[in-house]
Amino acid sequence: MRVIEDKSAIEPYLSDESNALKASPDCVSRVFYPENHIDLTSILRGDYGGTSNCTMSGAGTGVTGSRVPLCGGSIISMERMLCAAPREGWDMIKAEYPAGRAMILVSQDRSAAIVPPGITLDMLSEMLPQDVFYPPDPTESSAQIGSTVATNASGARTFYYGPTRDWIRALMVVLANGDSIRMRRGKIRASDDGHIRFGTASGQTYDVPLPSYSMPQVKNAAGLYASPGMDLIDLFIGSEGILGIISEIEIKLAPRPSELITDVAFFGSEADALGYADDLRVLREEGIIAIEHFDANSLAFMREKETRIKESFRAAVMVEALGDRESTIDKIFESCEAHSVIDDWSGPPSDFKEFRHSLPESVNSYLRQHDSHKLATDFAVPAAHFPEMMVAYREADEAFAAKFPRPGVHTVLFGHLGDYHLHFNFIAANGPEMAFAKGLYLGLAKKVVAFGGTISAEHGVGKKSIEIDGRDVPYLQLMYGERGLADISAVKRILDPDFVLNVGNMVRE
Repeated sequence: MRVIEDKSAIEPYLSDESNALKASPDCVSRVFYPENHIDLTSILRGDYGGTSNCTMSGAGTGVTGSRVPLCGGSIISMERMLCAAPREGWDMIKAEYPAGRAMILVSQDRSAAIVPPGITLDMLSEMLPQDVFYPPDPTESSAQIGSTVATNASGARTFYYGPTRDWIRALMVVLANGDSIRMRRGKIRASDDGHIRFGTASGQTYDVPLPSYSMPQVKNAAGLYASPGMDLIDLFIGSEGILGIISEIEIKLAPRPSELITDVAFFGSEADALGYADDLRVLREEGIIAIEHFDANSLAFMREKETRIKESFRAAVMVEALGDRESTIDKIFESCEAHSVIDDWSGPPSDFKEFRHSLPESVNSYLRQHDSHKLATDFAVPAAHFPEMMVAYREADEAFAAKFPRPGVHTVLFGHLGDYHLHFNFIAANGPEMAFAKGLYLGLAKKVVAFGGTISAEHGVGKKSIEIDGRDVPYLQLMYGERGLADISAVKRILDPDFVLNVGNMVRE
């Protein structure tokens, strides 16, 4: 196992994709590069001289500061955890990558795979047999699969296939003391008293009281999972590395669709676009996989790269569907006409990959050119409150533009319309604008919570914070309150009593 202490080599691990938080290289002592489960247990048992403050690092694609080592200590990079341990009854599939040799195992009936945490979603897609695939489809395909499990990541296709949680069959996890838990879905469940009890490889037993809060009934990636009778495995999925380190994952696979079709429909009003999306949602069981939304400001950004986007287009909806469902395809186009579509483009998903990704790229380019900053939401609300949320977004946009009149857009609104999960991005040109945007952001977040929604539908909360009544508090407190954070801390203190793992994620103490 490689260990580095050179400060210049540590530098790339001190921030994530958001660049919102950055740690000092002086407070990080070293980076570990474990290659297997045994390496991980050795690190956490102290075989390399102590384990104070270990922050796990994936590919750096996160936007919540989860991998940023603000409390110093050591970094554990998972990028060389690329090979699953061979076992009888599973087919081995190997491949070579710049990071090293990778190996996954696939069941002989092609229904499951065993994968190491360090391989990326792109690598997994390339290595799997062509007749099957792993349905979770987070937007950033260069993310490591272990990180997507740790955040219960999701994306556009969650509308049809569900989030990462729904596709995890088993996990191997290393605890803060170097002990291990191998858990399989359906084997250990919480008891009626709200506790979940289990044993580790060494024979130690744990009795964990589950958080007392109620989780929102929407797409959600905020906080530890808590539900009556829940499965042990769900406590660790989405736990953002605060309870243990995932060293092996068994995933479910699905037959690969024979054909997919993508259609982007453009409308002269947002109302027409939203009405069209309502029609699409009821076709989910008939093969609608994803429904994505782009508002007028989003289209304005994308027009630089895609000149076919006209100024008369005030909103767009991109739908992905199973291409062999002719009746569903007919209904899509019938609904387009019913909602006064101006134009639409159809083709295989590969034709539209750049269309979807051009928006964040264009926004980031604008930010660099104008020395501006972005403040982005990750909210999802119940269907009944979505119209009110759309009004709130528009009011926030108008208030921001009225307070700071200037050329250029002030916000963009886009995302996973199928799940009522849109990203509302404030584009702030300077410090005063950002301060005002944060006030609007807080108001929107409070509405989301009041509506029974979530402040983080797919990204997790990491080390994000928010100012409430003049105090800077963990972001998650807005949703679950101080009692909820205390419940999460109580779980962590049982499994990680010295607060070693990913300190600062979700809770501070």
